[in-house]
Amino acid sequence: MRLINTKTYALHDSDGLDDPEYAILSHRWVGAEVTFQQLDSATWRAANLHNPQMSKIKAACTKARERKLEWLWVDTCCIDKTSSVELSSSLNSMFEWYFKATLCYAYLYDIDWNAGTHQMSKSQDPKRTGQEAAWFERGWTLQELLAPRCMEFFDRNWVSMGTKDSLADILHARTGIAKPYLTGASNFRQASIATRMSWMAGRTTAKVEDIAYAMLGLLRINMEIHYGEGVKAFMRLQRILLESSTDESIFAWTTPPKGLQCYQKHFPQTSNTWNPKEWGLLAPSPDCFAQHTDLVILADKYVPRLLGGYRWTQQGVHFQMPIKPGTEVTNVFGVTRWGDIALTLNCWKPDDGAGGGGGKSYSNVTVRLEKIGSAFSSKAAYRRVRCGELGKGTKVKTNSVLGVDQVMTRPLTIVQPEFDPDG
Repeated sequence: MRLINTKTYALHDSDGLDDPEYAILSHRWVGAEVTFQQLDSATWRAANLHNPQMSKIKAACTKARERKLEWLWVDTCCIDKTSSVELSSSLNSMFEWYFKATLCYAYLYDIDWNAGTHQMSKSQDPKRTGQEAAWFERGWTLQELLAPRCMEFFDRNWVSMGTKDSLADILHARTGIAKPYLTGASNFRQASIATRMSWMAGRTTAKVEDIAYAMLGLLRINMEIHYGEGVKAFMRLQRILLESSTDESIFAWTTPPKGLQCYQKHFPQTSNTWNPKEWGLLAPSPDCFAQHTDLVILADKYVPRLLGGYRWTQQGVHFQMPIKPGTEVTNVFGVTRWGDIALTLNCWKPDDGAGGGGGKSYSNVTVRLEKIGSAFSSKAAYRRVRCGELGKGTKVKTNSVLGVDQVMTRPLTIVQPEFDPDG
């Protein structure tokens, strides 16, 4: 990790510093930002100290010095992006860097703050007239909002708007993130995968792969960075989650009514029209979770699956489905025919539509599956159908596996297609 000296603007390796306290900047990249190669050159710094490119870094350094902080980290110039090894390591470490920062400055370059009304203006960027601050729409700023323990917001003139705590109502309204997760009263990592995915819905990134990479810290996983893999990055992210988590809300998604907004910048035609009648269990984009921010994992209701639960195969997601002996499959699943069944998930939705709180009633979430091929095959292959809806399951008994006695199982594979952005 490299840090900027807030007095000299020179870069230093943190390994040579004694546990330095530092500020960190969260911002929207605009135009030609200062690079590592530029700031690392004493000659360039001397010649460009008063260059408009340096204004944001200098202003952030000034704010840090006011808090007696000697060091600052900025993503544009503290990472050597010409090194794929360093870039991969940095992206996997970035959440931790924001978390460990003494203070995070969020700079919203395109809005003004009205202290009298306690409100943000609409964007003052001519390209964004009438829209909200660009900072709220970017993929990377999601983890930059949640990771820091102490955070202060500034408008385009570096006027302080307040802290993450004092602005919690505004931030909740802009992001959909519950206030306890914003203030730190609750650990946001206790939110279900579906909930955390929903926070990324609608956000965009300069590179399509960053939709996945920007969620590494939020989901507490690491993965190799491969720019050029395109939309496969998000699928790879979910496959890693299948190996490391038992949170089945990853399967609880629906086709988004506004399309795949995360990909609109990259694939406008395909992302706007994606609305399949059948698919697999894994979603192509966080946008598919936009309407499911209230899904929860209830530890006291969670029922372990048989034989290790589910796993990823080359075909798709493989389950061991519980079946009662001597009972027709149609009775076990409570459906009209063998070819169309409801897969009950270990995640729950508040019956009244509101998340959290004590004394509320919850129901299991289900997704509908349709058999592919022969109805008499012992190794059944399925696909998900009715992708625009989630079903509601029944209450689960404490002495059963998703309502079925632990006696025997039937293997079940839900085939996973690949999202093709080229249509």
